[in-house]
Amino acid sequence: MRSLLRRFIPSGAVGERTVKSGLWMTGINVSNRILLMLMVVVLAGLLGPTEFGLMGLALLTVTAMNQFTELGLDASLIQREEEDVDAFLDTVWTIKLIRGIVLFALAYVAAPHLAAFFNEPRATDVFRVIALSPLLVGLRNPRIVYLQKNLEFHKQFVYDVSGTLFHVGVALALGFIFGTVWALVFGTLTGNVVRTFVSYLIDRRLPRLVIERARAIEMIRYGRWITGSGIFMFFFANGDDAFLGWFLGATALGFYQLAYQLARTPSSEVTKVISSVMFPAYSKLQGNLRALRQTYFTVLKLTAVISMPMAVGIIVVAGPFVHAFLGDEWIPAIPALQILALWGLMLSIGATSGPLLKAIGRPDYITKVNVLKTVALAVLIYPLTDAYGLVGTAAAVVLAGALTSEPLINYIVIREIKGSFTQFFVTVGTPLTASLVMGAAVVATESMLPASGTALGFAALVVTGVVVYAACMAAVEVTFDYGMRSLVRDIAAKIT
Repeated sequence: MRSLLRRFIPSGAVGERTVKSGLWMTGINVSNRILLMLMVVVLAGLLGPTEFGLMGLALLTVTAMNQFTELGLDASLIQREEEDVDAFLDTVWTIKLIRGIVLFALAYVAAPHLAAFFNEPRATDVFRVIALSPLLVGLRNPRIVYLQKNLEFHKQFVYDVSGTLFHVGVALALGFIFGTVWALVFGTLTGNVVRTFVSYLIDRRLPRLVIERARAIEMIRYGRWITGSGIFMFFFANGDDAFLGWFLGATALGFYQLAYQLARTPSSEVTKVISSVMFPAYSKLQGNLRALRQTYFTVLKLTAVISMPMAVGIIVVAGPFVHAFLGDEWIPAIPALQILALWGLMLSIGATSGPLLKAIGRPDYITKVNVLKTVALAVLIYPLTDAYGLVGTAAAVVLAGALTSEPLINYIVIREIKGSFTQFFVTVGTPLTASLVMGAAVVATESMLPASGTALGFAALVVTGVVVYAACMAAVEVTFDYGMRSLVRDIAAKIT
């Protein structure tokens, strides 16, 4: 067993380490997704939309503080070509710790005002307690940056999944005992505490409370574009939540956030793998344009093959899933879930671009594109939400991305790597076509099932989708040689 595990430990050349790291990161995301999905499904029945909405408002506040003060320190270290960045770590830790303390203090003072803004008096205490999260994150061992920089994702697996296990365990236990929003709050905090503890088990060298001005300026100079991108990404990714919580209240926000979490399954799973693994991998290839181009299209192909059927599948089985696992009180979330699945699909494809642009030292492109996307959302969200409620908010998000950032960011990357737009459209269009055929087959199957809204009926729809999609892709591979066989052989060779 040990010898088998050693085979999967990232080692060797960049390509081999990248593939093995991708497998570990996939393991992290699959494990986390299963655990968190279990938590969401169980607690949705125990707590209800309003409690989920209160937690959504609290997390919105923490996310805002994090994004507005994100300095891009870790990204600056991962992007550096030299392997040893020890000289920067004490400064990184000190800055993050100070940042965490300041954010907690600001949130504590601002909590009652934020609760009044959203007209949710109960949110005050929730805001104050959840604001401990940035402080806990700031205390983590800065040496965990090496887990990504050196593609040591077998250690990242332990670090991430251990926190998720405790997060879910505590949330479920408190959910059954109390049945309130505090189950979600203390579950989140417990996960953060555990990850901080594990970070020092992975590497027991302790950081020092030191700020070296020159090194801090050097990191922040690179990270300023990460900061700018994070701010505008917050307005786009969370502006809809803030607006909805203010405009329609916590219950509507609970419906919307559940839909958003489920709809982003393709992007959250695929994006985490790509961002975590490909950013350091691209950084090591930044001087080799041909290798960058080849790697980009390989990653794009793998991303499209995985994310396309997931997104289409979410659209066609959203209704049966909600009826089977969440209950009738969550039915208002279904239309928003189906529309947001399109956004999840676009995000997963666009996720292949961000890490590459950061790796070649052009994070400014990401920031500029996010500005356009945010402006588009600001223009669309009020009239569409006012007219169509949750569905209008979801449509505003999808339209804002489809009209600005997603086509533009892909165009920029293809231009930067001197790639082929024809190759891009063939790479993406092939699995999209197979996914649409799959979706039609699932819809036809649902119409013939007398109990599609049960767990058994839902499982039958999923199996139908998997079989049809696999058959379509196999037919394409045999007829047109899409390239999946060679990709699979290459991955297998790097593992073995």
